[in-house]
Amino acid sequence: MGDGTGVADEASGNTQQPPQQKNRSMTKIPAYSGTRHLCVILTSVLAASLLAGCATSTGADPSAEAPYCYKTSKGRVVACTRVPAPSLNADAQAKRFTPDPNALTVYVVRSNWGDGGRFVKISADNAMAAETLPNTMVRFKLKPGTHTFTLDFEGERQVATVDGKAGDLRFLRIDGTVWAWKSTFVWATDGEDAIRERAYKARLVADLTVK
Repeated sequence: MGDGTGVADEASGNTQQPPQQKNRSMTKIPAYSGTRHLCVILTSVLAASLLAGCATSTGADPSAEAPYCYKTSKGRVVACTRVPAPSLNADAQAKRFTPDPNALTVYVVRSNWGDGGRFVKISADNAMAAETLPNTMVRFKLKPGTHTFTLDFEGERQVATVDGKAGDLRFLRIDGTVWAWKSTFVWATDGEDAIRERAYKARLVADLTVK
């Protein structure tokens, strides 16, 4: 009796399902697909947050003092200063080359084509000392008069003399060549204008003042 929908057909031996039930049985939708999609979204958001946090934490604070590291052109660290270098703000201020009306200011710049990651010690009047790396500079603020600068490397010492009055700016450059079998460092004979140009590309690693 009735239309026979969903009832076994005795002649054929088959059972016909209602169209709606038949479609549901043919379409296979994993029960976890929505959960998987949500997990992918949450994972992406979490990864983005972690990356943002890393970028923030590793960003250079322009007011912070930290060791300066000399790197190869491919970014490999060769050597780092053993004491913190002045901040990026101090570096920018030093590169304005503003005279100090109360002091003789001397910039010692280390910038060479064939340099390598070796420490070279410099000092003024055998008292104020700092270590340099390639592409770095040191600023000295001294009392007016004549001062002796020494460059020490592997037991060899080079001497240069600087004279000036309060408000003057002076520039010295360390010239060096590093080879596998021998390294040498001497005071360069460049003019001060040429050294000043090199100083713009050097990193301030020490800022020393006579009290």
